[in-house]
Order: sequence, then structure tokens, then C-alpha cells
Amino acid sequence: MQLDAGARLRVSCAGLVAALAAAILMAFVGGGLRQSLYDVYQRVLPAPEPSHRVHVVVVDAESLREVGGWPWSRFYLARLIEQIADRGAVAIGLDMLLVEPDRLDPTLFAGLYTELPAQTAAEIRKLPSMDAILARVIGRNPVVVARAGVRPGSFDFLDQAAAPLPPEVAFRGEAPARVLTFATAVSNLPILDAAALGHGLVNGDPDPDGLVRRVPLVARAAGPLTPGFALEMVRVATGAQQVELVGDRGRLRAVRVGRRTIPATDDGQFLIRFGDWRRTQTTSAVNLLRKGAPKDLFKGQIVLVGLTSAGVAEQASTPRARAVTGVFVQAQAVDAMLRGAGLVRPGWAPAAEWGLALVLALAAWWALPRVSFVVVGAVAAAELVAAFAGSALAFQEGWLVDPITVQALATATLLTMVTMLYVEGRRLQARLRLDLDAERDHAAERQQLLINELNHRVKNTLATVQSIAAQSFRPDRSPAEAGEAFVSRLIALSTAQNLLTAERWESADLLDVARVAVAPFDDADGASFTIQGPPVRLEANHALAMAMALHELGVNASKYGALSTVGGRVRVSWKRVGGEIHFVWQEAGGPLLSPPTRRGFGTRLVQDALARELGGRVSVEYLPEGLLCEIDFPHTPPPPPA
Repeated sequence: MQLDAGARLRVSCAGLVAALAAAILMAFVGGGLRQSLYDVYQRVLPAPEPSHRVHVVVVDAESLREVGGWPWSRFYLARLIEQIADRGAVAIGLDMLLVEPDRLDPTLFAGLYTELPAQTAAEIRKLPSMDAILARVIGRNPVVVARAGVRPGSFDFLDQAAAPLPPEVAFRGEAPARVLTFATAVSNLPILDAAALGHGLVNGDPDPDGLVRRVPLVARAAGPLTPGFALEMVRVATGAQQVELVGDRGRLRAVRVGRRTIPATDDGQFLIRFGDWRRTQTTSAVNLLRKGAPKDLFKGQIVLVGLTSAGVAEQASTPRARAVTGVFVQAQAVDAMLRGAGLVRPGWAPAAEWGLALVLALAAWWALPRVSFVVVGAVAAAELVAAFAGSALAFQEGWLVDPITVQALATATLLTMVTMLYVEGRRLQARLRLDLDAERDHAAERQQLLINELNHRVKNTLATVQSIAAQSFRPDRSPAEAGEAFVSRLIALSTAQNLLTAERWESADLLDVARVAVAPFDDADGASFTIQGPPVRLEANHALAMAMALHELGVNASKYGALSTVGGRVRVSWKRVGGEIHFVWQEAGGPLLSPPTRRGFGTRLVQDALARELGGRVSVEYLPEGLLCEIDFPHTPPPPPA
């Protein structure tokens, strides 16, 4: 369907406006849509295989039932750490906070039982504290303890007498400008904190929807830079002494621990490519304390110890799981760092996505008015599949590439222009339908007019034939003469009508009328008549009347006038005089003429009928040298035939 220029302009403008609106919308909501898509990838794409270098020891419901309720005595925790270390662990992380003294500390015990003899109470107070026992065990093994950042307004925000000990790790490089910052930090007892080989931050900020998608690599807690718990586990396990911050202009790109480079967001966090947390190697604490376990169970592995029993364990929601214990989030983060399987948003991605989006939008804007819907739809579908397939493959490689922005502008442009084309097409159809109805009405009116005209012409023709017959078959003529005159006049009438039929009964040129009318009276060489004059178109009824009059003049000339002798000539000419046509029939070379004694049919046809039909004047003079007929009539050119 061919649209007019205005409709095409409206469609094109609508496409451009749609692309601009989509760009503005994506600038505001694109991040949320992109994140939702990545969550879908986390759930539906094949999860990475665990590296089996990470192991979780859980204080689960069975452990609490066998050993006792939480918190356990530091004695049991010390024995648990020793069992893990003896089985080959290269790093042990305590994903828990021990902020209060052991309830079974000898001093607290002696103070609790006042009935004890003084000597016995004094002996008990001399015993080493359970916290000191745990501190000695922590100091002898590669243990990382947790600390939590706290912001003002939190229930955990307390005025502390002293800030916690600075972390053991040394940082090299520029700290990110947008690093997570906590005013204070909750840490373990100073005796435990001082004994540990590493300190790591176990908490960060969940995303606005409450899901945990990242853990901090580095943050500020109570002042100094502090490594994230998972990163500190990797550092201790690899024996590195420092963490190198890789970035520029206050934007972090990665952290380097030893020879391992871990991708980072610009605010110092690690995006986790989650797997199935249930496939993480897990051992119950009670198996180590009471039931025993293989001697090489943790050989070369990083072991995290955490609470999983209901009521004491902290739960988190991730893109793959509605509720998972925090220690398994940390375990997956450690595992991803070891495998180099973290997610990263490449620096070139935004520019490439917006550039490609603009190219596709302009291609859709250009192609849609020029290419069929089928081709455009097929190409758009192929682009859509390619964009999301490419994004999914990139995700599997750890790259976050956004196909939504790429497709949003082109899709908005395409859908808007298709809708506008449909609207404009319906509008054009309605207009064409109205035009068709009007044309049908006009055609019906024209058809009725033609029928009426045909009836009128048939009646006029019959009347003309009747008049010809009446004048031809007069009593004073023989039947042969009458028949000859009648046939001759019918032929003239037929010839004139054939000429008008060729012109669709609309008009005829005066030159053609004259030539057709005198053709039967001309000799073989065409030398009897001289016909000349400017182009003049006559209406159908005027042409028919002129043809019949010229025929009668020709008959009269052949019988009595110039054409009745050898060498006779007739000159037919006309010219424009103002708004009239001056027509002349002039004979020469014939016998001497004298005015007739009576007026016949031909004379009346020429002098009366022709003058009446043309609305003009006709004069006939019988000069000695030949007949002179002059016709003057007003003339308004009719429209040319269609």
C-alpha cells in the first residue's frame, strides 16, 4: 500500500521519537532489567562445577544435639580447629563472631558458684581461660576470623572503647573512590582477634531487591581498608602477604593476590557466578569431634566453619536460592575466586551496546518503509536471537553484556513504525473507500447520463431519418431518384456518426468533419476540393449538423453546381473572427446558376436547421460563377476527448 508523503513523514517521525523514548527509558530502568536477565542466566544456564578445593564444616542441628546448644565452649571450637588443621587444611575461616567471653571461663565459673571453698575457687581461677586456649590454637594455625561492618542506626552499632585491630593484610595501589564504608566494625574478642592470621569482612550490602549477588573484596571498616572474608581466605591459603588493587582514577578493575587476578566492580566488590550450593563439600562438626573423619579429608583445601542450624544461622537469598546459609555464600565466593569464575562488566560494554543499539534502530528506521514486513520481521527475529544467545555465551565466560539495551531501541522503533503503518494504512483504506464510493456514485450518475444521452441521440437520429425519408420520397420524384437520395443521405449521416463514435461522441475536429462529408463527391485525385482552416473542435451535435449540411451542399454541387461539370472546383475554408467561426463554401467553374424556384430539403437543412443548431447565421448566394454559402456561429472550444 503506497502512502503519501505526509503519512511516510509521520511514520518516520514516530520511529525516531520511539527510539529516543526507549533510550531515555533504558537510561533509568535498564540496570534493573539487565540485572533481572543476569539472574535468569544464573538459574537456567549450566552452573559451574565446584573446584573441590573448598570445604564447609557446619555446626548443624545434629552437632548441637550431640555437643550442646550454641554458643559452644571455646574448648570445643579449639578442638574443632585442631581436627581440621590435622587433616591438611591450608586455611581455616571462622564465619562467626565471638564477641563475648566464654561462659565456661574458669573465672566466671568460680564467681558463679559462690559455695565453693576459697581454696578451690582460687585453684579454678588459676586455670587457663577457654578464650586463651582457643587463641593459642588460632595462633598455631592458618585461621581467618570474621568481622562485620556496622553503620550508624543499626542495632549492632555500639560505642566501643577501642577500634578493632587493623587487618593483617597490606594493600598496594589506589583504593576505589566508591568503596563500601562502615563507621564501626564488630569483631571478635581482642585475644582472639590478635591471634588470627587474617581478618575478613563477612557482610556487605544486599541489592535493593534483597538478593545477595556480590561480596566485598575490600571495604573500609572503622577506618582502615579491610579485605573481604572470601578474599582473605584466598590470600592466607596462597601465602600472599599483600593485596594489589588494580585500577585507575579511583575505579577498581581487579585485585591481585599472588599470581591470581580476581575481577572487581569499580566499588571494590566481587560478583559471584553462583552454582548449586548443595554441591559444596560439607562435613558436620560432630563427625570431627566425636565420630572421627579421614586423616586427609581437608588436604590442600580451604575450610570454612559456619552455623547452619535453624535459629542460629544467618540466611541470605541469592539469584539461585531463596534461602542459603551465609557460610555457603562465602564458600561459593572463595570457590569462584580460586577458579577465576567471577562476573565482570567489561569497560567497553556500555559504549558497544549503545552504539550497536543506535545502528540497529537506524537500520530498522531506514528499512521498514522500504522492505517488506516479512523480511524485516525475519531479520529482527534473527537479531533478537543472536543478541540474547551472544549475551548468554558471554555470561558463561564471566562477561556481563546487555542484550536488552541493544534490542530496546530497534524494537521500539520497529513496533512503533509497524503500528503507525497499520494506522496510516487503515486511514488510507478509509479514504480510498470514500473515494471509491464517490467514484461509484459518479459512475452511476455518468452511466445514467449516458443512457439518457443515448436515448436522446437515438430519438434525434430516428427523427433525422424520418425527415430524410419524408424529403427524399416526394411525390414529384421517381422511386429510383428517391431511393438514391435517401441512401446517399443515410450514408452521410452514418459517416458523420462513425466519426463521432471514434471520438466517443464528445467532439470532433472541423477539418475531419469537412473531409468526411465531401469525400463521396471528390474525384480520385482529390483535386475537386480545397479544404483549409485552423483547428476547431465542434461539439457532437454541432459536428453532426455540419456534416449533414456539407453533405447536402455536396449533393447540390454534384447535381447542379460546380461538380456537375469537368473542371469545377469547391473551396471550403474557415477562420476565427473574435469569438465566432466564419465558414465559407464557395464553388467555381460550374454552369451559370440562377436562384431556385422552390426551397428543397437541402436548402432548408442548410439555411434553417444548421443555423438553429449552431445558434448562428447562414447565407446562401447563387452567384453566376458558383454557389457561395457563408456560415457564422459562436464557438467555445469543448474539452478535449479523454
